Parts: sequence; structure tokens; C-alpha cells
Amino acid sequence: MFPQPSNPAPHMSIRIGTRGSDLALWQAHRTRDLLESLGQESELIIIKTSGDLIQDVPLTADLGRSFFTKEIEDALLDKRIDLAVHSLKDLAVEQPEGLTLACVPERANPKERLLVRSDCFDAQGEAGIQLRNGSKLGTSSPRRRKRLGELRPDLEFAELRGNVPTRIDKLRRGDYDAILLACAGIERLGLDLEGLEIQDLGPDLLAGAPGQAALGWQCREDDKELLELLARVEDRPAARCTAVERGLLKALGGGCSLPLGSYAVLDGEQVHLRAFLYHPEHEGSCLSVDLRMDDDEALVREAADALSPALRRPLEGMSILLLGGPEIPALGHELGTAGARVQHLHCLDLQPLPVDDSVIETLGKADHILLASRTAARILSDLCEDQGLEISPHCAILVPGRQTASLTRRLFPDHQVILGDPPRSEGMGRVAYERGAEIVMALGADEGNLDGLEFLSRKGIVGRHVGLYRSVPRSPTSLDTPDGFDAAVYLSPKAIEGLPPEGLTNRARILALGPTTGRALADRTGQDVTTSPRPDLQGLLTVLLPKD
Repeated sequence: MFPQPSNPAPHMSIRIGTRGSDLALWQAHRTRDLLESLGQESELIIIKTSGDLIQDVPLTADLGRSFFTKEIEDALLDKRIDLAVHSLKDLAVEQPEGLTLACVPERANPKERLLVRSDCFDAQGEAGIQLRNGSKLGTSSPRRRKRLGELRPDLEFAELRGNVPTRIDKLRRGDYDAILLACAGIERLGLDLEGLEIQDLGPDLLAGAPGQAALGWQCREDDKELLELLARVEDRPAARCTAVERGLLKALGGGCSLPLGSYAVLDGEQVHLRAFLYHPEHEGSCLSVDLRMDDDEALVREAADALSPALRRPLEGMSILLLGGPEIPALGHELGTAGARVQHLHCLDLQPLPVDDSVIETLGKADHILLASRTAARILSDLCEDQGLEISPHCAILVPGRQTASLTRRLFPDHQVILGDPPRSEGMGRVAYERGAEIVMALGADEGNLDGLEFLSRKGIVGRHVGLYRSVPRSPTSLDTPDGFDAAVYLSPKAIEGLPPEGLTNRARILALGPTTGRALADRTGQDVTTSPRPDLQGLLTVLLPKD
């Protein structure tokens, strides 16, 4: 328990302002109960907001940042009420002059809930979304629409407005095949979902809106007596975590219509933040972060720096050629989100390697597996299916990036899948060490990056590297090299063998992704090479963009 302030004298009967929907009234009654537990009397005053009155338009930035709160805030400022109860996700991060976010009393289930008509349910649905192809999904949230649209481009989206029971009624009568709602609202109202299929989507798949599932109590900033009273029921972990989420929203300059998903949770003394961001208008992939820090302000700054290229699009008009394996890497999608036109040249193949029985036996005992790529995840899954490998249910699987994480969670749904911190090989080693790893297996290319194992070795932990596949350069004569690009980025040393720089017909900037590839490219050319200091979008931006 956190220490509580000394008991102030009871405030006069507190006038609580609330919207009139079923969920808003539940939240207001919950607030009244919490105040009553402090010996404080209160009464409810229902106020209609623009969000209640305007039901026939999509939720866009044009509606303003206080669509569900302005009339209640006006009542606070006019002293017609003393305390406003909001869903924290609806409350603007910039408070009107004279008002303050006084208290975050509690947070409920932050997950998203997919409700599906039984004839549209598919337990094996693509991308882990249990919906049949081509289903019509109701949602009024740009965040949900963007995220599900990327994961499932086959889905049809339709606007969904109204209070929570009304939305469920629309689903039952067949207006939609499925709808997405916040778990917290459904659970608070205790709604009957009989006859509907249910899938809860966690923050790794679809993070909620900043502050989702939390209550936000707002009052006048000069009402010191009430502020002291409300401090007695604040949930400090919830307040800290939602402050990080809302701080990120503020740093990005957004309102409730920004396609930003974020969820923060305490991990010891650190805050663990997972977030994604799309451009509100441009189609394409999101940028995402998975960070842990004990400095909340620094965490918000780093997350905003990593996500803001989705809004700024600093590479607009630039054409970039990526040279690597058969699949477009996550980096290619991120460059596109930052505004670049991305081309990909497949200049090396990936050849599976045999795995002997001793590896299978050790893998079954491992408590941490470091997966280098999506290819490694697929081969590991094949080993489980074809060679009877059984990974311990207590084994954590660490991965270097969002796309590898998404695939691995689908292939190994019963295992904990964790992003490296930072999300690359050494970061996976760091996380394994922090988790107390003892038996570690690193799976990837036979000449892959071993930074994670080297980090563990320096900490006295001996891991084993297993090459599941080999990168084999393709013949340069078999490659159709595109023209018209501003920069060519080599993704690995093997890609240099597949198409040496002298084979590029376009006189563009030649860049290397990461120090290892940079050294190989310098050896090949005998010249200094422009090298991204980090093998990610942030690193590439430092060498692609002109210095200020």
C-alpha cells in the first residue's frame, strides 16, 4: 500500500458531472461509491456532450479534441459541478485553463474485445484475428481501423457509433459481421454476450488508446480541499502509466483521433511501454516501439522520436533500394511509412541446414531461445512439427523486431514472445540476462550476428548458436537491377557478394546497415563507407537526412 495523505475535513456535497450513457453512469456511480468510502457525500448531474448529440459522423480530428468532454468542462469552469468523471482516453491532454486532471482512481482490463457473429468466426483466421475473410467489421476508431487494416487487408470496415449496448445490438441484428470494443466497457456493464464469439486482443496485437480502461477525475485547479481528498483514492501505478501514455500523445501533438495505440505497465521500477502510430491520412504500415525505462520523461521522448517519422514523413520524395534476402524486411515498410518509395532487390537466397539430434535435445531444455529472423521462426516451427521437438512451456522466445514477433506469436501461441531491448541481437541477450537465463540457444543464419550471445558470455552465461539456414548469394547476372533510386542500402555482408557496388548501374549513395555490413562494404570498395550506426529506421535517418 502507498502511504495516504492525512484525512482532510469533508468537502460539501460534491456535484459530479457525467455523460448520460450507461457506461458513463456506471463510472459516475463508481466514483460516488469511492467518495462515499471516504465519508464524502455526492450527487450526480447528467450533461449532454457533442459526442452524445452528434451520432452520424466519423470520429476525425476535425471534431476537435474535446468532442466528449467540452460541455462537462464548461460546467466545471462555471461552477455548476465540482468534479467531472471521464473515460481518461476521451480527455484531452491539454487541460483548459483553470482545470486539472486531479486523480486516476483505477484502471480496468485494457485489452480490446472482438465480438463476432458465430457464422463469421474463424478460429484459424489470418494474422491471429479470428474472422473469416472479407468480414464486415464495425469500428469508429481510426486506430483500430488502421491496425486491423494492416493486419487483415481483406476486411471491410464500417462506421460504428452509439453507446456500448447499442453497438452490440447492431451486431446481433446483422449490421456487421463483427465489432471491436474496449473490454473495460463490456465488463463494467456486465453485458450479455451469449451467442457471440469472443476474442480478446492484447497490446502486442492491438494496443488501446492512451489511457484506455482508466477513469479520469477532473476538477478546478484552485479547489485545494477537493484535490487533497481525491489524492486518497489515486491508483499511483495506473496514474504513472497512463501519464506516460498521455505524455506520448501530447509529444506527438495528437488528439483522440490520432491512430496511436499505446499501453504502459510497471515492470519493477521501470515503465514498459508498447506503442504504434500510423499517419492519419496516408496508407501503409505503422511505426512501433517496445521500450523500458525508469525515467518516464526520457521514455516519452525516445518513443516520440521513434514514432514521429510516421507523421513528419521526412523521406517524402526519396527512393531507396534495399539489397538483401527474399523477403522485404520490416525496415522496408518503416521507410515507406517515413515517406520513402522503397524498392527491394532479392540478391541472396536462404538455404535450410540439417539439425542433428543433440540440438533438438538441447532446444527442449532451453529456458530462452533467441530467434534472429522470421526465417528462423518458421524453421523452428517446422522442427516442432517434423522432428518432434517440444519446447519447454516455460521457455521464453526473444525476437529482434515487430514482424518477427508477430509471426512467432502466431506460430508459438502458448509461449511468451519478447522483443529485444533494444530490438536487435544484443538487446535479446540483455533481456535474457535480466530474466535470469541459464540455458540459451540462439537460432539463425550459420554466419549470423552473435552479439546477443557475446553479451551473455561477458556476463558469465554460455549460450549455443545453431545455424538453421545459410545465406547464399545469387549470381549477379540473374539480378534485374532497378534504376532511379537515390540511395542503395546493403542489409548484410552476404548481400554485397550477391550484387557488389560496382554492379549498380545507378550513381546513387551507397549505404550499409550496421557496422558489420559497413566493414564488409569498406573491405570490398577500399573506401570509407557511410554506415547506419544502428540497424533500424532511426539509424538510417541519421545518415539519409542532411544535418541541421
